[in-house]
Amino acid sequence: MTLRTGTVLGVTSDSVVGRREAIRLAMMGLGLGALTAGCRSQGSATVEAGPDATLPFRLVASFPTGVPYVAAGAPSRLPFQIARPDGTLLDDLPAVLPATVWRDGRQLGGRVDLPARSDGADAGYVALETTFDEPVVHEVRVAFDGGELTAQVPVDDAATVVTPQVGMRMPSAATPTTEQRLAVDPICTLSPQCPLHAASLDAALGAGGPVALVVGSAEFCLDLRCGPTLSNFVEVAAGFPTVTSIHAEPYRNPKSVPELLEADPTELVELLAINWEPAIFLIGRDGVIRARADAVAGTDELRTLFGTIA
Repeated sequence: MTLRTGTVLGVTSDSVVGRREAIRLAMMGLGLGALTAGCRSQGSATVEAGPDATLPFRLVASFPTGVPYVAAGAPSRLPFQIARPDGTLLDDLPAVLPATVWRDGRQLGGRVDLPARSDGADAGYVALETTFDEPVVHEVRVAFDGGELTAQVPVDDAATVVTPQVGMRMPSAATPTTEQRLAVDPICTLSPQCPLHAASLDAALGAGGPVALVVGSAEFCLDLRCGPTLSNFVEVAAGFPTVTSIHAEPYRNPKSVPELLEADPTELVELLAINWEPAIFLIGRDGVIRARADAVAGTDELRTLFGTIA
């Protein structure tokens, strides 16, 4: 197994109920059951208090763990955050957090120093980039505050994780633009509307240039971390004019249903089988996915990821 510093949910749904359950499981995996509702809320980001509230801190896996997400044999980017006993996520982390990966009580490889990031994110985080060889539960251990924090990482057989992985060809689909809204309303929940709705994904992929895609909603996300990540993506995209950057909302009709989980997913969301947001895909000129980023992503990390395709 190789490690380096620095994803996805493979769930299909044949019904609204199935999608509701998939979203619920994904959010549980993210530790978001008690998150302050809505990306527009103010204050510190929090996650649900851990099972042992007597511990001073805990390591939070900020990616879905309740459903197949990490595929054995595929490169994965896994963000982690640190929470206090009450669930409040720490804003300030040490510059570097030493991390190790374990399986069956045995350390795999050496220690990796993960740079802490907080640039534009709702709270501090680290991102581990690694490839897991076996489809079994692994542990990530991080040295912090004189102790060691541990988080489990369920790794599944690649056949059960259906969202396109790094190294795969990006599926093509039309996405709403300012000229062709494709019955999606609204096409952008950022205010003011972001400038990343000029090109459709299928046209951008067909043109043969690098493409960066973010699927997420500033207004209707169930996680406080969505809004900052989406805004970070828009900010960073402006510095890479050779990359066709696209923002796609995940829902067709979020304002016309009584409950958000009754909203219809877009064609793109169904095609990619993503039941969480935000989801970011960095695609090379050959149409192959070069990098992924889900949930939390700051501006510095996004600039690095954009640089892999620019």
